[in-house]
Amino acid sequence: MVHSLHAVITIHGIPAHPLVVHAAVVLVPLGVLFAAAYALWPRRRWQTRTPAAVLAIAAALSVQLATMTGDQLQHRLHEDTALIHTHERYAGYLQAAMWVLAALVVVAWWALPHENPLPDKDHRSGVRAIAWPLTVLIPIASLAALGLVVMTGDAGARAVWGTSGRDSGSSAPGVASNAGPDV
Repeated sequence: MVHSLHAVITIHGIPAHPLVVHAAVVLVPLGVLFAAAYALWPRRRWQTRTPAAVLAIAAALSVQLATMTGDQLQHRLHEDTALIHTHERYAGYLQAAMWVLAALVVVAWWALPHENPLPDKDHRSGVRAIAWPLTVLIPIASLAALGLVVMTGDAGARAVWGTSGRDSGSSAPGVASNAGPDV
């Protein structure tokens, strides 16, 4: 059986994109937080190194999946607006930023020194030549990814819900407004 490249993945009839996006919205800030802590808090590297690597990779994968399902949804709906293009552009930047951050954290996992205070546990002197650049680049990449996840999400929300905000009385296509009077 031949499947269309643009077939939309659904979960119980709901397009996967709005569901998968929430994984990115949670995992990117967590990955950024742990990556920055790992780079900037040398005394706790032994505790943050594995969670930072796992979360950075999981966040990059979630952004990749969100981008793929978003492309499928866009092709299915035949939507081609300036708001969607803005969302798509930021999503592409976020995708690149997350893979760069994940790569930096994986290299740092191997290269940054850490000392585990527990007896007979993992101690590593690190690779001095790349340790300092990693401790500078990881927080910069973290800030970039954090800013991009906010801008991507904002652009996506504006593409779906409009640009006027919640008090405008407008609602998403196919969604009834339940807005009552302001109290």
